[in-house]
Amino acid sequence: MSNTLSVRVASRKSETGEWYEGTVSIAGLKPTKLARRSDGSTQFPTKSAVSGAARNLAKSLGFTDVDVSDSSKTAAVKKAAKKSSVKKTSSKSKAPAASSTTSQS
Repeated sequence: MSNTLSVRVASRKSETGEWYEGTVSIAGLKPTKLARRSDGSTQFPTKSAVSGAARNLAKSLGFTDVDVSDSSKTAAVKKAAKKSSVKKTSSKSKAPAASSTTSQS
């Protein structure tokens, strides 16, 4: 058994606000959400609160180290915008040539 407890942190958003959740992975067991000891809630206000709860869990289970990885850093990759294939014309327009009118009398 490894002496490192691995925890994945995920950011969640709703109309009411933003919070963080931690998922603990222990070899031989299913991944489980990290919950606060005081009220059993799985929602944490900061990433630091998640890592603190993970350290306390690791200490009580006999793990020597905690590996906290942030899953939101890898998910926020943006693609570069493609350049337009249509050529744009110059916005400056030339003045129309003056036409000469001849009047026949």
